[in-house]
Amino acid sequence: MYIYLVLSKSWLGKLYIVKRGVVYIARVPPRMTPTKIKSLLSDFGEVTRVFLVEEDASKRKRRRQEFGNSGGKRYIEGWVEFASKRKAKHVALSLNTTPISVHKRNPHCGVLWNLRYLCKFKWSHLTEKVAYERRVREQKLRVGMMQARRENAAYVEMVETGKKLDQIEDRKRTRAKLAVLGGLL
Repeated sequence: MYIYLVLSKSWLGKLYIVKRGVVYIARVPPRMTPTKIKSLLSDFGEVTRVFLVEEDASKRKRRRQEFGNSGGKRYIEGWVEFASKRKAKHVALSLNTTPISVHKRNPHCGVLWNLRYLCKFKWSHLTEKVAYERRVREQKLRVGMMQARRENAAYVEMVETGKKLDQIEDRKRTRAKLAVLGGLL
């Protein structure tokens, strides 16, 4: 949040608080990177932060198997934070459903922007969401590890009881052999 001190002739020292605005990118075209998005959108206003969600590793693997090893990282969706809330609203309204580029040699020619202004949404909400997803993923991993440990301990216990039963059977056989040999003498 920026705080500007505006000095004018009519009133002196009035403080203006400029709130930041967040724009949601519903679809990120192929070959579009965070730096490219920042450079394209910074023409319309000061971009403070950009966050893009990468595609799943399984989808990337399937895509590379089908179409070859071409193309690097692809992003599914993204969020862009502007320094000014007003600029963010203006960018979302004016650029939504307009072509990214009209130049034929540009790889984004014919691709349309899909932008939404998120009112009452702050960057902290996004970081909380990412942190929550990370915690959930870690907890699932921890639960899986505990389950594997339990299964491993149960398996080891079953192997040990099997060994003990084999030892008991061996003792019974040797005692039976000794009894048979003792009866023959």
